Amino acid sequence: MNKQIPNYLRLVTDTSMQPAKTDNEDLAALSRLCRAFSEATQWRLEYADGAAPRELTNLMWSAPVNPGVGASPGHVRLLLPEGSTSRPRVPREQAELLADAIGQMWGELLTTRHSLWQREAELATGVPVIVREDDERAPSLGQRLESVLRGGAEAIGCQAAALYLLDSATTELKLRASWGLPRKRLTEPARPLPPALADLEALLGHAVVLVEPSLFDYWKVPEPGYRSCVCVPISTPSMPLGTLWAYCDRVREFTDAETNMLEVVAGRLAADLERELLVDEAVTARDQSHQIAAAQRLQLEQQPRVAPLVEGWRVAARTMHSGPLGGTFYDWFALDDGSLSLVAGDVCQRGIEGAMTASLLRGAVRASGTRRAAAHELLEQAGSVLWTGSAGNSTAGMLHAVVEQHGEAIEFCAAGPMRVVSIRGGEFATLEAASTPLGTDEQVALGTRHLPAAPGELMLVYGTTFAHDADEDTLAALDQRLAIALEPRRTQTAEELIDVAAEILQNYFTTEAADRVVVLCQRRPQ
Repeated sequence: MNKQIPNYLRLVTDTSMQPAKTDNEDLAALSRLCRAFSEATQWRLEYADGAAPRELTNLMWSAPVNPGVGASPGHVRLLLPEGSTSRPRVPREQAELLADAIGQMWGELLTTRHSLWQREAELATGVPVIVREDDERAPSLGQRLESVLRGGAEAIGCQAAALYLLDSATTELKLRASWGLPRKRLTEPARPLPPALADLEALLGHAVVLVEPSLFDYWKVPEPGYRSCVCVPISTPSMPLGTLWAYCDRVREFTDAETNMLEVVAGRLAADLERELLVDEAVTARDQSHQIAAAQRLQLEQQPRVAPLVEGWRVAARTMHSGPLGGTFYDWFALDDGSLSLVAGDVCQRGIEGAMTASLLRGAVRASGTRRAAAHELLEQAGSVLWTGSAGNSTAGMLHAVVEQHGEAIEFCAAGPMRVVSIRGGEFATLEAASTPLGTDEQVALGTRHLPAAPGELMLVYGTTFAHDADEDTLAALDQRLAIALEPRRTQTAEELIDVAAEILQNYFTTEAADRVVVLCQRRPQ
């Protein structure tokens, strides 16, 4: 059953916008140009709104002029001189070429002014350019603001209205949208706020009504060509945005009801501006979320997922990030002599900055190739890359270890906030504590150490940037806790051992969210 809409119900919307017409002041310059054209060529050149009429007998040529998207097109036409018996000075073909060039130039000028009108309205939300895949039939922000200004001005019997918004420093007021004023007003510079007494009074929350043109100069009325005007504030509940002016071409009083009406219009404008800004921020946040999610997937894909196969050894690693992106990483790859190169890093910075630095270090490690060299040489190269590839504010800790097939020792080097602990036979020993991070100097002198490993012995490495405010005693206690938890489980798999260590490090209390990395290398028990 179809429901009938009652005849007393009427919906009023502001989505139907009237096409904008070319301002009279815009046509003034064209009229002077047409007169100069006629004096020089003795051909009549005119501009008219709408399409070229076909009933003119003296019409020789015409071309459309587009004032901008959504505006009414006009045309430039070439006519025979009226009442003239002499031949024109310029042949018709040349006059048409000149007139066509004038029409194209005028169309480009009007299109530029129309774009400026749209841009100023978009700038009212504090966003330079708003790009969104919306319905093309939906009115733009400039059209919506102009429609609201027109409705408010006509409701109180005014012939023009203007929206002026404060800059970020709250020192100037710039015209962002208007109705009834020439478009070229948008090209004028912003008005300084301190001498604008009427605007200052309005920003304090008062409606300013001026009915004496002699007082316009004292109150610094933006459009002194009118006879009376009213100014009301535009603001959100927590922030002033600017002022709304309505102009009338005759001397008159504004009643309380009319000023209240204008304040309602100002509230509508503030709501539209705030909504547009929130929508654009939401779109920007969505795009950034997609980019961060893609970067997160890339960072996860760069980490090895399958444990390396090294005869006589078990290797595992974990990274734990406090956000989508983090500044910790690990990697391993085979060298040309068959041994395993194991790398781990802990960047001192967090978030996106830390992730970019971690990616830089990982790329430097991979670019070093598969040539077998001392463990400290790789870290020295990575430190040089970090120093030369940043502004000096990117630092990190790194570990490089080399494990040989069927080997009985681990060759390693650590630098920066990295801790290396050896666990065997119910005992543990801290082999490396925090040192100067990579990236603090271009030249770093490091040394390679060798750890002879008994069957079942563990070498545990973890970054300490998450505990940057902890002293040596606190970190030593953490080493002991890790050793006590791992020692009785040495016969378990490397994945099970790394899970235990990662849980302990993850549960370590920190005042700030931080990233963590832990690497385990164990000689297989006999």
